[in-house]
Amino acid sequence: MSREIRDIMAECMRRERYGLIRPLWADMVGDDAAAEEVRRRADHLIRILADYGVELVFRGDVTPPAVPTSQTILVNQVFGQPDTLREIRAGEGAFSILAIKAGVPTAEQSFTLNEVMLNAGLVLADDPAAKTIKGLGRQLAAATEIYRLNAAGVGGGK
Repeated sequence: MSREIRDIMAECMRRERYGLIRPLWADMVGDDAAAEEVRRRADHLIRILADYGVELVFRGDVTPPAVPTSQTILVNQVFGQPDTLREIRAGEGAFSILAIKAGVPTAEQSFTLNEVMLNAGLVLADDPAAKTIKGLGRQLAAATEIYRLNAAGVGGGK
């Protein structure tokens, strides 16, 4: 069954703003009030796009995302901290996670994808060493976004 474009747009707008969060959109659809608020914003954006001659058409086929053209891979709002953003950025030889508080970036960690894969192996093996890696959950989440957004080859972060 095909979904309405406004529903797809609403889900994408929510995901762009907050990342993949719970409740998932599919779970939220039962809560009409919360979903409808985002759908109204989607309707508004669709109307603005139409004012500029842009029409959204559902093709039905899904293609992989294009490789990002910016060093910034993803920026998300930090929960409960309205003045803080978290950014995943590609750099020379590594990816970085930065906290941006009131416009001032602070590097939280840098890693290569090879390091992430080794660390993920520690987690899967229940190796106690995994518990000693500061920010491991954030690192694994960042790697998931890097792959999801087809950004593994951006910069030198291999």
